[in-house]
Amino acid sequence: MTRKLRGTALVAASLLLVLSGCGSDKTSNSNASAADGSANTSGKGEPATISFWAAAVTTERNAFFEKIIKQFEEENPDIKVDYLGVPGDLSAYEQKVNVAISAEQAPDIMNDFKADLLSRDVLEPLDTYFDGWADKDLISSELIASNRKLDTKEGKLYALPYSSQTWNLWLRPDWFKEAGLQLPDTWDQFFEDIAKLTDKSKDRYGLSIRGGAGSANTLEMLMYSYSGITDYFTPEGKSTINDPLHAEFLEKYLGAYNVYSPEDDLNKGWTELAATFQSNKAAIVVHNLGSASSHEKAFGGDYTKFEAVPFPKSVKGYREHPGLAPLGLTMSKTAKNKEAVWKFMTFYLSHDINSQYAKLYGEIPANKDAASDAWVQDIPYMKSASDLLNSADTHFADNPYYLPGYSNIQKKAESMIQKVMAKKMTGPEMLNEWAKLLEAEKQSYDQAQK
Repeated sequence: MTRKLRGTALVAASLLLVLSGCGSDKTSNSNASAADGSANTSGKGEPATISFWAAAVTTERNAFFEKIIKQFEEENPDIKVDYLGVPGDLSAYEQKVNVAISAEQAPDIMNDFKADLLSRDVLEPLDTYFDGWADKDLISSELIASNRKLDTKEGKLYALPYSSQTWNLWLRPDWFKEAGLQLPDTWDQFFEDIAKLTDKSKDRYGLSIRGGAGSANTLEMLMYSYSGITDYFTPEGKSTINDPLHAEFLEKYLGAYNVYSPEDDLNKGWTELAATFQSNKAAIVVHNLGSASSHEKAFGGDYTKFEAVPFPKSVKGYREHPGLAPLGLTMSKTAKNKEAVWKFMTFYLSHDINSQYAKLYGEIPANKDAASDAWVQDIPYMKSASDLLNSADTHFADNPYYLPGYSNIQKKAESMIQKVMAKKMTGPEMLNEWAKLLEAEKQSYDQAQK
C-alpha cells in the first residue's frame, strides 16, 4: 500500500470509528520507557507503525515529506510511517484532526501546534524525551522557550520546534528603483510609497491587502508593529487591540483598499495575494517567510524583483515584531509506539533534513548547524530575517498564543475586516468588538487556570 493510500485509509478508519462510536486501544508507552533508549517495536517482531499528518501541504511539500519518510524507513526498517499531507488552508487540516481526536485516533505526529490541543489534553509532554536527547543543545533555545510559553501553568514542552520565520513586507525593489524611492523604513514612508507606486492605467498598485482568509492575523501583526505596543492586555485584563493608534493605522491601511490596492483584494487569501504580487500587479504584500519558495519559483530566483524587508519602525521609533509563534512536531498521547515517534521527530530535526525542510518553507532552521548553512547566510531575505530576529533592538509583542480561542477570534474578525474595507463598519467599531472577544477569552482562560 502506498503512503498516500495508507494515509487515506487512516482517515477513513477514523471517520468510521466516529460513526460507529467505537473506542480505541488506549495502551501507550511511558516516558520512562523512552528514556531508556530502547528501540520501539510493535512488541510482536513486526515493524512499528506511526502516523504523521502534515498541514497545508503543496505539491512540492508533499514530495519533500514522501522523500524523507522513504529515507527514514530505509534507515529504520523496524518503523513504518503512515503519512497524510492535507492540502489547502489550516481549517481543512484542523477539521480532519478534530474528527480523529474525537475518535481517539489522533495522528501520532502533527506539525501544527495549537494551545487548543493542550486544553483538550491531546498531547504528550516531551520533557523526558528532550532531556535525554544527545543533540538537544543543537536546537534553538529561544524556540524551545517559546514553545514552553504555551503551557502557562507548568511550562512543559509539548512540541519540538523545527523552524522560525519572520513577518515581512515582500516588495518589488525594481519598482522602487524605477520610481527613485527608498525602501520604506517608517510607516509614513510606507503610505507615501504605495501612493506613488500606484498606476491604475497600467493595472499596477502600490499594495495588495489580504482581505480573505488569514486577514485578521496579518492585520493584527501590522497594527502592533505600527503602534509599538508590546502588551496585548493591561494588568486589569483589558485588551489593547482597540488602542487609538490601531484605529489610526486602520484608517490609513484599510483606507488604501480599492485606492492603492486592487478591488478584488476583498476576498484574497495567501494564494491569491501571492499571485497578485507575482503577476506584476502589486509592489508590496505582507506575509511571512513562508512565501519565499513560491516567490523564488515565480521570479526565477531574480532578487532584483523580490525582496523581504522588516516591518517599518513603529511610531515610537523602534522596530516591533510579532512574538515567535509556538510551532513544532507534537506527539499524541494516544500514540502506541512513542519511542518510534520520538525517533522520527529527532530525524526530522537532524541537520540535513531540517535544512532541507527550512529551505523549502523559507524559514530559519531550528537546528543551529542547519541555520549556519550557506543558503541561510547568502540569500538576502533569509539574512534580513535572521538579522531582525537576532537584533538587540527588535521588540517582540506578547501575542497570546496560549489562549485556546486565539485563532478562532481572528477568524471571527475576518468578516468584520471585510465590512470595514467595504465601508459598512468603522475601524473603531471593529476593534471594540475584537477587544470584547479577546477579553472574554482571557477571562475564561484565567478562570480555568485557578
